[in-house]
Amino acid sequence: MKFKKEKRNRERVRLNPALIFLILTLIVMVISSAGSVLKLESSYYKVNIVSGELETKVEKIYNLFNRTGIQYLISNLLKNFTNFTPLGSLILGLMGIGVAYKSGFLNSLNKMIASIVPRKTLTFIVVFLGVICSMFYDVGYVLLIPLAAILFIDLGRHPSAGICAAFAGITFGYGANIVPNSLDSTMISYTKRATTILDATYKVNTNGNLFFMIASTIAISYVGMLVTERIIIPKLGKYNFEDYKEEIERVPNSTEKKGVIIALLTVLLVSIPIIYCIIPGLPFSGLLLYLKDTRYVEQLFGNNSYFYKGSVSIFSSLLMLAGLVYGLRVKTINNNKDFVDGMNYYLKDLSAILVLIFFAAQFCLIFKKTNIGVFVVSYITNSISNLKLSGIILVLTTFLIVSLSSILVPAASTKWAILSPVIVPMFMQSSLTPEFSQAVFRAADSSLKGITPLFNYFVIFIGFLQIYTKNKDKNITISRGISLMIPYTIAFTFLWLAITIIFYFLGVPIGLNTTVTL
Repeated sequence: MKFKKEKRNRERVRLNPALIFLILTLIVMVISSAGSVLKLESSYYKVNIVSGELETKVEKIYNLFNRTGIQYLISNLLKNFTNFTPLGSLILGLMGIGVAYKSGFLNSLNKMIASIVPRKTLTFIVVFLGVICSMFYDVGYVLLIPLAAILFIDLGRHPSAGICAAFAGITFGYGANIVPNSLDSTMISYTKRATTILDATYKVNTNGNLFFMIASTIAISYVGMLVTERIIIPKLGKYNFEDYKEEIERVPNSTEKKGVIIALLTVLLVSIPIIYCIIPGLPFSGLLLYLKDTRYVEQLFGNNSYFYKGSVSIFSSLLMLAGLVYGLRVKTINNNKDFVDGMNYYLKDLSAILVLIFFAAQFCLIFKKTNIGVFVVSYITNSISNLKLSGIILVLTTFLIVSLSSILVPAASTKWAILSPVIVPMFMQSSLTPEFSQAVFRAADSSLKGITPLFNYFVIFIGFLQIYTKNKDKNITISRGISLMIPYTIAFTFLWLAITIIFYFLGVPIGLNTTVTL
């Protein structure tokens, strides 16, 4: 009895994650005040785009626990919320999923796939698709995660396992893929500037990490499947499928199967002109490319790319189209009201996590405003610039620094902008290619990002776990989310490190016409 009473007491003080984010925000403000009072400063090198010369940039911590800081916080509460990156994408994505789900398209499609594909293979596919979707970033988090939850429910499996597998694939597989993508677009520009410090004629290969990426994609998908099946699913325990009995037991009839096929063919047909719009050099093509950029990877995945910026809209619309065509075929959508109700269907669950997103937005953006993360990373970078590192020690040190930096600065572009002017020349002086420095960075950057609340999309992960929890009175805490990601973090950190070391010692090409050494 005493044990049960103590357990109940512990449960009473379990804080809602929204309040945790609020407390963390206040702590960050206090730390920023201390850093400002102590006048903490750090610096790092950046390459002047015009002259190619190294310049020193000083970083300091900005105090937000004072009159000005409090004024900023109060006046920007709404702005921080509405400008929070995942919010708009989440609403748009769930509209497409709602139509596809409410019409019955997703259930019929999942049943047809499950009838020919083993369960473990489907888990592998979810993680694999997570890696692929990471090139579009928002698409994976706001579309693939709920789709994976729906798939697992239709299979009679815990939906949180699907959520974990998808989130892990997107986040820990960010550095992998099967084609150069947005990460390459970001890194190459900084790497090119860094190479001019030692060799102004060096040309960074856009496909310089391709083999490294493909090998990593396969390995991550397989290891992700193993972690999900052997650790996460047993850890989650049993799930109450009382509300989903109809979806689990239903078997698609011939009309529904034909509806799925017609819907998929329609989506394929509509995708053809979209694909045409991202192919350069053809008559009236390139509509969705930012043609002012020189490299194709930047035209397609750069920050100015119309395709990249509109990827959530495109994929959500395709899902909506598939649901509409299927619904009209099988008579689950009979009028425009049914169609609009479908768009609203998943948004009702969003209301449960809007408060969580509000406070997470304040925490992430206030932390960024204080500049604490950039200060720490630049301090570490400045410290290693004076060290004489080479060979495997340089590789391991870089991996460690980038991994730990990802906890405070999840954005890859910000980290590489600070690290590249130091790391790239050190690799070149050690007879290692700049492309290999990128490979080490992308591996390390993907190792720990999934367990930091400072990562904008971590709150999306927590939110979806909350949506699918059966006990609505029991909040999914931040610590619970982290604990579910810890097995993936350990497995993928060792995997990424192993892949990096294997390529280093074998000396095999890491990309097209690119090796580890100069």
